[in-house]
Amino acid sequence: MRTSKLFALPLALMCAMPLLAGNEDPVLMEIGNDKIKLSEFEYLYHKNSQQQLEKETLDEYVKRFVVYKLKVADAKAAGIDTTSAFQKEFATYRNELAIPYLQDSTVIENLISETYDRMKTEVNVSHIMLPLVPEYEMPQTMARADSIKQCILNGEDFGELALKYSIDRSVIHNKGNLGYLTVGRVPYSFENAAYNTPVGEMTTVRTAYGVHLIKVLDKRPAQGEVLVEHILKLYPRNANDSVKSAIAGVMDSIYTVVKSGGNFEEVAKAESQDPGSAAQGGKLPWFGTGRMVPEFEAVSFALAKDSISEPFATQYGIHIVKKLDSRGVASFENAKPGILQMMQRDERANMPREARIGQLKQELGLKENGQFYDLVSQEIDEYGKYDSILVRNLQTKVDCEAFAFADKKISSQDVLKKLNPNLKIDKEGIMLYVKDVMQQVENSMIVDYEMDRLYDKYPDYRNLLNEYYDGMMLFEISNRNVWDKANRDTEGLEKFFESHKSNYTWTEPRFKGYVIYTTNDSLKNEIQKTIKEVGRDSLFQTLRKQFKRDIRIESLLVKKGENQVVDELYFAGPQATVNGRLPIYFTFEGKIIEQPEVVADVRGQVASDYQNELESNWVAQLRNKYKVKINKKVLKKVK
Repeated sequence: MRTSKLFALPLALMCAMPLLAGNEDPVLMEIGNDKIKLSEFEYLYHKNSQQQLEKETLDEYVKRFVVYKLKVADAKAAGIDTTSAFQKEFATYRNELAIPYLQDSTVIENLISETYDRMKTEVNVSHIMLPLVPEYEMPQTMARADSIKQCILNGEDFGELALKYSIDRSVIHNKGNLGYLTVGRVPYSFENAAYNTPVGEMTTVRTAYGVHLIKVLDKRPAQGEVLVEHILKLYPRNANDSVKSAIAGVMDSIYTVVKSGGNFEEVAKAESQDPGSAAQGGKLPWFGTGRMVPEFEAVSFALAKDSISEPFATQYGIHIVKKLDSRGVASFENAKPGILQMMQRDERANMPREARIGQLKQELGLKENGQFYDLVSQEIDEYGKYDSILVRNLQTKVDCEAFAFADKKISSQDVLKKLNPNLKIDKEGIMLYVKDVMQQVENSMIVDYEMDRLYDKYPDYRNLLNEYYDGMMLFEISNRNVWDKANRDTEGLEKFFESHKSNYTWTEPRFKGYVIYTTNDSLKNEIQKTIKEVGRDSLFQTLRKQFKRDIRIESLLVKKGENQVVDELYFAGPQATVNGRLPIYFTFEGKIIEQPEVVADVRGQVASDYQNELESNWVAQLRNKYKVKINKKVLKKVK
């Protein structure tokens, strides 16, 4: 069974799952204790019709559907849906299926459109990054960013201030200038600030990495992407000017070779020190703005197609680039799959869900109790610090309703029990932490509440969930009663073969036995001698242990033309051609049989026929075990 990735399925839903109230959806049939509604039948009937090459009549499908539901009824009687493995797998599917219903599709579409529009523009930005601090220290950090901003407005150099204050490690190379950026290259909040700020102006934004003072230097139409190959000679660590000059001399010589007609790919394979591309002749994947260091990008985009650059330096070493091709921004339809993948990797991933949770909070009338925060604040003020004692005090002394929604009233304990007593939090940050935990509990309970309503709210969700539930039940009960049973029931297979032996005949004889391969005639003689001395039960194990890689044993049941060695030795064929390190061969226990002797000779066919018999007998038992009632009037309503 598939492994679970999400939270567990409420047992109440599983028990209630096959039923849906409503007179507008009449019961079409009753099988045992199960009532099958018209909507469920129509959904599966139409889905089946779309998948069939030759369309079934309604009557034909009804017969198959009844058998399908009889097996599901038997699976329920066997308690398959009560096992932990079943519930775990079903919970995983249920939660995966619920994802679209717990997201605001409008937010998704707006984000996709916004992202595609931004793909058409590139923004040149510089930034100064200040450390990320606890929420209660954020005002001081924002004030510090404002002071730096004022210094810049007063005429001080942005780059020099970046060197002095920014904690971004790349500042020593770029003085805070990130070059031209496009979507997906920086955190979404940073991207928003960059795209929404006019050229020449500054703004401050907080990300998961720090607080950024951003200055927008320029905006230009997107350059698209380029495809290049390059040759790189790396600078050694701590290389001085003399070493760099020597490397430049080597690259000048290489440039002369490729510029004079030398094969660029072969030279790259021989000379390039880029471990990721040298073996491919220096070829890099397609890339756009923000993927490479600015110097490399500038040269790659500026080159004409099929031209080769002069050697140029970056922080990594000296490069020579050959431009293979370029392309503009992809069409919306072609870009959309990549946009969706990108959205899953940044802040955008949670925005549709957060928007939907916000809608549900309003829809369900969620209200927080102000008294809860008052009592928590009182305990914080009295104790004065955050540790396990404060957490215990909060959990024992604060006793009130925390929040309510729909028909649910959530106690303070449901929130406070989620506090982690081992965190290091200053006094000023305690209330912010409690509020954050409150939000987490609210969101979790709202989602759980909505999950339990999806089954009744959305027919498509209900139908898919029912189908998957029944499919899991059907697979497991069929495996128990037919497939696995046929494979394990050796005695039953043998009896079935003996009683139906006339059904398994061949039109051509077969060789049955073993072909043994070895390295030379001396070993062949040794192997044949060992065969005579060792008992049959442990023979093959002994041979493999004694002769190791110098022996290969094949068990065969083949007709003429299916094996060269057998054709030579038993069907008067030409001498076999056996290549490799084991060219010497002979047979053991080999014989020609006209017809199958035992079930193993035709096991696949016998197992299939035996499964069919088990299936037929099982269905007959089910028809006697469970009553089937079909409402003919309702059946006529099937569209």
